[in-house]
Amino acid sequence: MFANLKYVSLGILVFQTTSLVLTMRYSRTLKEEGPRYLSSTAVVVAELLKIMACILLVYKDSKCSLRALNRVLHDEILNKPMETLKLAIPSGIYTLQNNLLYVALSNLDAATYQVTYQLKILTTALFSVSMLSKKLGVYQWLSLVILMTGVAFVQ
Repeated sequence: MFANLKYVSLGILVFQTTSLVLTMRYSRTLKEEGPRYLSSTAVVVAELLKIMACILLVYKDSKCSLRALNRVLHDEILNKPMETLKLAIPSGIYTLQNNLLYVALSNLDAATYQVTYQLKILTTALFSVSMLSKKLGVYQWLSLVILMTGVAFVQ
């Protein structure tokens, strides 16, 4: 049961990521008269949809009670201002990254973009080894070498 769920989840993730990149690329390179949509607007709308989904999940988790939802949001966001502020820097960088993704897709073909975008895995792994002293296994290093080779071939 769990093995099937794992492969189904992987398939859905691959489909979602691929379709997202192809749709974004198509929408940014479409040759039509008039102005294109602003990438910043698309990023803000996507983030608002994520916030709404999170609020719905918290609402469901709080037994569909608006009073409990209000209390959880108040306790976790307003009563912990330093914790909320700690999230400001990563969220700002994430927003910048999403805007730059639209710029990259406007100027690169989808395959080059997709493979180059995977370099984030390599840089994250290298930073976690060098800065956090994390140990990687043999298969993890082999995976990183294969990823780096694939990116080099595409470039």
